[in-house]
Amino acid sequence: MIPTQGIVEAALGIKDGKVAALLDPGVDLPAGKVIDAGGNHILPGVIEPHSHLALGNRVEDFATETKSAALGGVTTMFTYLRRQGLYDEMFPVMKEEAESRAYVDVAFHFGLMLSEQVDHLRRCFEDYGVSSFKFFMAYKGEEGRAMGIIGCDDGLMYRGFQQVAHMGQGVACVHAENVEIIDTLKPALRAAGRDDLAAWSEARPGFTEAESIQRAFFLGRETGCPVYIVHLSSAAGLEIVREWRQKEGVRYVETCTHYLTHTLRAKEGKLAKANPALRHEQDREALWQGLKDGSIHTVGTDHVPFTKTQKMVSIWDSPPGFPGSTTLLQVLLSEGYHKRGLSLEKIAEITSFNTARIFNLYPRKGTLQVGADADLVIVDLELERQVQAKNLLSYSDFSIYEGEILKGWPILTMVRGQVVMEKGEIVGPRGFGRYIYRNYTRG
Repeated sequence: MIPTQGIVEAALGIKDGKVAALLDPGVDLPAGKVIDAGGNHILPGVIEPHSHLALGNRVEDFATETKSAALGGVTTMFTYLRRQGLYDEMFPVMKEEAESRAYVDVAFHFGLMLSEQVDHLRRCFEDYGVSSFKFFMAYKGEEGRAMGIIGCDDGLMYRGFQQVAHMGQGVACVHAENVEIIDTLKPALRAAGRDDLAAWSEARPGFTEAESIQRAFFLGRETGCPVYIVHLSSAAGLEIVREWRQKEGVRYVETCTHYLTHTLRAKEGKLAKANPALRHEQDREALWQGLKDGSIHTVGTDHVPFTKTQKMVSIWDSPPGFPGSTTLLQVLLSEGYHKRGLSLEKIAEITSFNTARIFNLYPRKGTLQVGADADLVIVDLELERQVQAKNLLSYSDFSIYEGEILKGWPILTMVRGQVVMEKGEIVGPRGFGRYIYRNYTRG
């Protein structure tokens, strides 16, 4: 499966970690090793655009979570870093921690929360190869303090967008929620003694996301900054996205697997608490349609390796997020390909090709064209397995898909020509993953 070309019957020649040739069936060339795909489909390796490592078991997350991700066909894992200061000291430490532990390649997004961070944005690109920066429209006030995040006001976002636009290759990742409205809804729900997952959703209705998307797109147009909406969750937000389709400006949209499968009535309860919150069934189906018609460009998971103990407290105190990278591709194959007719071409596009293009990795990654990194996943579309957290190798001890039968599983994951997973077993070495610079001058 080659994005832009569709499904082709061919053999891949790999040399020095790169795709060296696309061969017609039956062409025989000398090879040091031959891998028989057994008639299964070969997809470009999954690029996870949205994870939060170093929040579970700290730097060991780079080992456990990339190992877990490799089980699911992930070959490159983006993670968001944030700090209340400049990234000069943090970057080399996190790069070394990642490269000494990771089983797959790693790239960073930086959170922009302070004026001085905006002033150093170009240095982040030129010296650290980071070309994507996150703006938190939510997490102001008490909620932000609890999470160690400083939410941005419109002035900081406007100035940050200007700087990203001047880079020429950058993109602004925006968490779009109107926290001022959310803060007016929470007190009544808490006073009523509500402590359920639905209460969290009622405190963060879809229109609070939609309003903030409108504002982000408007400022993106005014500054000429490409805007990437992270974790779109609502039909209301999708409606705004579609309204902006014919307007000027560069806009990208990501959703996450849990918004495609779960609602505010999810049986997992507090374990499924997320920001933005889970929505209604009509929101879920609207997002699937958004994937089909191209309104949504990528799918991530917002993976955070929390544990049950951390999650099972009051809904108002439980940290938002849960693991998901390992089951990203399986969910799209099972729920998308098998149940809703989502094509393999579209799945390859939204899990790899689009992410590579948006985040400055293409044509090195996101494709199986000659010259690209030999990052690939072989999938058995008919293979059915029950999800069990104990087999997913994450630091987290639960999955919101626990006990579910998913149809379509990776049987081999390859990163730069190295097999790291085969038949459900990790066979690649710890520390094989590399940090990926995205300014094409290093690494």
